[in-house]
Amino acid sequence: MDGPRACLPEEDIEIVDLINALFREGTGQNVRTDYPLLYDPAMLHNRRVIKLDGKVVAHVPVLAREVVVSQDRLPIGLISATLTHPDYRRRGLASRCLLDCVRIMDKNGWPVSVLWTAEATFPFYQNSGWEAVSSQGWVYRIRNDEAHLFSAGSFEIIPYDRSEHRHVEAVRRLHDAESNRVERSSLQHDALFSLPMVGTLMAVEGGRVAAYLVYGHSMNKPGLIEAGGDRDAIESLVRYVLDEGLFENGTQVVVPLTPTGLARVLEKAKPASARPVEEAAGVGFQMHRINSLERLFKSIQGHLRRRSAGLEGEVCLVCTDSGETVSLRFGSGNVSISTYPLPIQVRLSRRQLTQLIFGSYPGLPPIPLKGSAKMLLEQVFPYYFPVWELDHC
Repeated sequence: MDGPRACLPEEDIEIVDLINALFREGTGQNVRTDYPLLYDPAMLHNRRVIKLDGKVVAHVPVLAREVVVSQDRLPIGLISATLTHPDYRRRGLASRCLLDCVRIMDKNGWPVSVLWTAEATFPFYQNSGWEAVSSQGWVYRIRNDEAHLFSAGSFEIIPYDRSEHRHVEAVRRLHDAESNRVERSSLQHDALFSLPMVGTLMAVEGGRVAAYLVYGHSMNKPGLIEAGGDRDAIESLVRYVLDEGLFENGTQVVVPLTPTGLARVLEKAKPASARPVEEAAGVGFQMHRINSLERLFKSIQGHLRRRSAGLEGEVCLVCTDSGETVSLRFGSGNVSISTYPLPIQVRLSRRQLTQLIFGSYPGLPPIPLKGSAKMLLEQVFPYYFPVWELDHC
């Protein structure tokens, strides 16, 4: 067996052809252009493969991104396109590649991993430490005959043109102004705003781009999938989509759980109509893996301080799978994080810690908490972070 190891340049076409055959058959889509950040030639070292009998039979890629929530910055590793050749399944090959991705994440200091999948594959990922989490977003359904629910405003609606420098800079500025987002370099922005079957509209007023709206017709990014800018301008963009019939029978709108202008527009127009994002087409169920408790907590200290305001106390979390021990002390509006053990300990598996920190998937057994530890932990968690559909992979 050769691997797990980095994908070689000469193996790339073979792998992409197999992924397309298994996951894109009959769609007219290609994973290389659907997920350009993953299949960038510079990313081969983070695509882990196993080769048997002269061919690649297992492939798992991991992609580094950085989540911004207010002042906190959390590095994450996104897992995508976990693949085993049909003739080589049930040998643990993909699991070996998956754990090799964990090794890479540990080496690079990425404290959390995220992936999206179907319920049927939960056990496969759970065996390597991932756990399904509570719903991380909402989906709204909108119809063309509901256009009147949204104000058109006085904005001029124009298409985004990636060849126009002022368009690129305006949309990047609006995205970077969002307090909750996934950070994007200029190259990442250009790649994501060039996806096939995905378009972007801008609302302009007085020569100023006030908002943008991203929409898609692909199997993996259908509907309205991202927006940024002034709320009134976002509302006018939604109205335009419905008035112009860009989707024959209306469409879905997917928003993260963290506050966004697009979500506020939808909730104002269609109050109490949001459904869990897992009901949306093209999304799947979100699973997380905590690679390092200490690095995770140090990355979200702003959240911990905000949620623990007025609290006094301490708690020690122990991961029974790895032995990692992290203590949290709250008081005077501050939080201290250390690896020094404390008398009050909460011993949980990696998967249970994922449920505690990111919210529990319905149907999973409740986390066994009690006393002061229960009070402290339920005050500061769950923690949510945004991943717009455009950033999914």
